[in-house]
Amino acid sequence: MKRSKGPRRLHSLPSSSEINWSKYKNKNYLHFDEPINIEHMKTKLQDSTWVGSYAFLPSIHFEIVFKKYVTITELNDQGKKSKRKEKKDKVRKIFYAAHKDSFIFKYYGDLLNNAYNKYAEKNKIDEIAVAYRNNKIGKNSVDFAYEVFEHLMRQQSAVVISMDFPSFFDNISHKTLKQNIKRVLNVESLQDDWYKVFRNLTKYTYVNKGDIDEFLKNKYGVKKLKKMRLPKIMESNEFREFKKEHLHVNKKEYGIPQGSGMSAVCSNVHLIDFDKEILEWSKEQHENALYRRYCDDLILVIPISNPETNILYSIRDELLAIVGKYKEDGLDIQEEKTEIRLYKNGEILNEQLVPDTLDYLGFVTDGKITRIREKSLFKYYSRAYRKAKTSKRISLATDRPAPKKELYNLYTHLGHRYKGYGNFVSYAYKAHRKMNQLPSQSLIRRQVKRHWYKVHKRLK
Repeated sequence: MKRSKGPRRLHSLPSSSEINWSKYKNKNYLHFDEPINIEHMKTKLQDSTWVGSYAFLPSIHFEIVFKKYVTITELNDQGKKSKRKEKKDKVRKIFYAAHKDSFIFKYYGDLLNNAYNKYAEKNKIDEIAVAYRNNKIGKNSVDFAYEVFEHLMRQQSAVVISMDFPSFFDNISHKTLKQNIKRVLNVESLQDDWYKVFRNLTKYTYVNKGDIDEFLKNKYGVKKLKKMRLPKIMESNEFREFKKEHLHVNKKEYGIPQGSGMSAVCSNVHLIDFDKEILEWSKEQHENALYRRYCDDLILVIPISNPETNILYSIRDELLAIVGKYKEDGLDIQEEKTEIRLYKNGEILNEQLVPDTLDYLGFVTDGKITRIREKSLFKYYSRAYRKAKTSKRISLATDRPAPKKELYNLYTHLGHRYKGYGNFVSYAYKAHRKMNQLPSQSLIRRQVKRHWYKVHKRLK
């Protein structure tokens, strides 16, 4: 089927006048093109002919390795389950687009997001996907976690199932994604500009950051390079030669780069059929069931009148059977990624009906007490201590008082308005106020209560 040509008609899509241009910030990272202000791009972004003929540049790729602990469930000789924690490496693949490319992806991502909002509302799935939505203004993970906990704690007894999909963005099916984009846009075929953007999102090209670093070292030398502020990585003639040897292309029929301005909304568009089927199934179990999905992290709360172990397994197996139907679309489930809980008489129980906790979006509750996840708290203090150590080192080297402004802004209550957003401490304070409205007790403020003392202890 041929793609439609001619002037771009957005059908039911919003016009560019409804785009929030203030969100389009120019950034000064080094890439194959120079940073550009959105004011110099607005007209071009709205010109479908220009976008349809635009030559995208390769993204830059590198990997970040995280150390994480996963819970392994094992059976002992008596047939009873036991759990142990095992340290694993989690690799996050980072791809960041060139400056102009980034604006294009964001613009078309915004158009698609607005179209998805209308589609989701029409098909009664608007409340399900809570991540990367531009119609959930003023809400964040605190609000979304509170909604789930509040709904759960209003039940007499309920089954709670949470799971996430490993390597979600790496496994998104291009075929399914394309079909769903057309459905959301309400078109039979993608126009040239949309097809060009989709093609460069799925069959993306990239170069490894290590190869770029090597090129720059060879050209300028390490010492000179540290003192330079380059406008872009290399000139056009150098780029033509460089990409002959170092350009990579995603030739697979699945996978999109996590982090582009369009990837986020595509993760929701990709799952429109999945969300609808899971929602309908959950309502068949109980009319007051709740289903929410934060990107690749989903949770269901299903009220039940007979809270027995066999009911838990029965509901879980039915859910996994539905998820299994979408394996070709990139959805895969690992047992260690699936948790099942029972809420009964104000208490969270595990599969063995032993008191346990429910972990969702960085918050943990046992039904009576709500906290911030320990891993989040550990990250916050680790970074705060590292910053304090740097300040102390500067103080010793210069024989002057340690610089504290940035430390305070980033890691103490003094940064509650830092860059208009605040910091982790202000986030914790907001979370405490919200979670304190639950019928459980919030200990979140207590978790960060001594942050001032702990940070200063590292400065002394």
